[in-house]
Amino acid sequence: MKKYKYTVFVSTALFMCAGSGRAGNGIKNTASSQPNIIYLMADDLGYGDFSCYGADKIKTPHVDALAQGGIRLTDAHSPASVCTPTRYAVLTGRYCWRGRLKKGVLWSAYDRLLIEKGRKTIGNMMQEKGYHTAQIGKWHLGWGDTEPVDFSTGILGRGPKDLGFDYSFITAGAQNMAPIVFVENHKVMSKLKTPDCYVYDPQIKGDLKKSDKWKKYTQWYKKKNGHMGPELVAEDWEPYRVDEIFCEKAVAFIKNHQANHPGKPFYLHFTPEAPHLPNIMPERFRGASQISDRVDHVLFLDWIIGQITATVKELGIEENTLIIVTSDNGATGDREASKAGHHANGKLKGTKRTLPEGGHRVPFIAVWPARIKAGTQSDTLICLTDMMATFAAITGYKLDNEMGEDSFNALPVLLGEERIIRDTIMHHSLGGQFAIRQGKWKYYGGGKKDPNHLYDMEKDYCETTNLADQYPEIVDRLKAVMQKEKDAGRTVLRTAP
Repeated sequence: MKKYKYTVFVSTALFMCAGSGRAGNGIKNTASSQPNIIYLMADDLGYGDFSCYGADKIKTPHVDALAQGGIRLTDAHSPASVCTPTRYAVLTGRYCWRGRLKKGVLWSAYDRLLIEKGRKTIGNMMQEKGYHTAQIGKWHLGWGDTEPVDFSTGILGRGPKDLGFDYSFITAGAQNMAPIVFVENHKVMSKLKTPDCYVYDPQIKGDLKKSDKWKKYTQWYKKKNGHMGPELVAEDWEPYRVDEIFCEKAVAFIKNHQANHPGKPFYLHFTPEAPHLPNIMPERFRGASQISDRVDHVLFLDWIIGQITATVKELGIEENTLIIVTSDNGATGDREASKAGHHANGKLKGTKRTLPEGGHRVPFIAVWPARIKAGTQSDTLICLTDMMATFAAITGYKLDNEMGEDSFNALPVLLGEERIIRDTIMHHSLGGQFAIRQGKWKYYGGGKKDPNHLYDMEKDYCETTNLADQYPEIVDRLKAVMQKEKDAGRTVLRTAP
């Protein structure tokens, strides 16, 4: 059996990085001892949205209970400050910009699948290790290999089942991107029709052509998706119940798994839409925060998390189930909430779509009673691309050189070790601009319209003082490291000795 070593591209030297794909820290690689894993990635959830991360105008008791029972990370980052590229990167362990999507997101469900043919994902990996796998929630990664995707056939092409998921229940794209419909195991679940209400506000009905909001949305949609397909929605679409339905499906998957596969571990990749716009949710949550619709949506997300954790406890599988709660990027602006004192990104500068910390520093909580010490915190730098190598370490999967090119094993961090697991993180914005973090330093800018930005993240994580002029040699070094990592095609190389 081959042994693998990791080679990391950095500015100073090549060195061995933590984790070789072996299950470490005393974890046995047997089906009975391998944990169930629930990876829950919210949509546009900010660093300051949970009370365990400093929110003091609301309480998120279910998330707080997870933090108290496990570990809370303070320096975790999404690889991009927008949705689609992060979803790609988490599943593949590879920065999305190394593929065809150099900026932006997929703008509709008519786009072809972003994940390349032959590329293995976390789903494939977990499936190969004997896990029962499911993807439930927002998809936003495209279908098949031609576009526009043809929804008239009722069965969609290459997608979750080809990427290692035994079961999938997802939106075709997203709740605000046509065609708006659920897809279960690649089957389009409803007939499609022309919308009879405004997607961001279902109360606006009637003659939509007379609605300024609808006209603006239509113009935006046509501009972004290049007229690939019409604005269509499921005939039986229930906009207020989307995340509630996702939650019901997730709970059902866990319960059905335990009933039908009691000796087999499961992997649930759960990606609810909350608290992404349009912030529509069951009536009982509207006004719950007394702050804004978006903050109501955060409370609804906390309730969903409570349903998942309650199910795990009810089934008696809590001890050996790893639950991770995080976000695909930072929060959008919410003026109404800010006026009331709730700051979705906490004290961080920037928002979703941007390179400052508010765009990509995200909450990250992990609980696994059998292995993770309760009530702990880590300030270690990690990226969501690290999930592939981390889950490989847990399950004993041997990652080859074509998997997880930007994924490092964060298991030691989750288990409480004070260990640097990665030298750098590359951040990516909606517009395709880059930032790089190396140790305490963060750099971005340098374009014609944007000056160099350099920040000491240990002393100034809110990015208030630009040090670029004081340390030009560090700016030059980080520029060189950034270019090297772009050119290398990877930040970690697994090679046989």
